[in-house]
Amino acid sequence: MRMMGRRARYDGPVKRFEAWLPFDAYKEMEEEKQRRGISWSELILDMWAKYKATRR
Repeated sequence: MRMMGRRARYDGPVKRFEAWLPFDAYKEMEEEKQRRGISWSELILDMWAKYKATRR
């Protein structure tokens, strides 16, 4: 019997990474994540999109 796993969240390949953050930055990010009710990956992708939008 073949077990069906969870559906992939993203279409392409993904890469897991680890980051060391100052505790103050972590707490601010955690508060924003909780306020918006999103996952860590969604928060990081939103931050990345905003960073890319302001780079031009």
